[in-house]
Amino acid sequence: MQQALAQWTPEDLDEMLEDVDDDGTVERMTRQWVIWHLIEHDLHHGGELSFVLGAHNISAIDL
Repeated sequence: MQQALAQWTPEDLDEMLEDVDDDGTVERMTRQWVIWHLIEHDLHHGGELSFVLGAHNISAIDL
């Protein structure tokens, strides 16, 4: 991911991607949207892990 981001231009991040669901519904999103939601997803689960660790008196992970 780091290599891709180093090479992509802002225009590349605006490139539209398509995902077709099983029912034929087409979802369109930009590369930028996909990257942000991947980060958002990881942050969410990292927070969950930190909460559980803290509940057991274990140091939280460093996000």
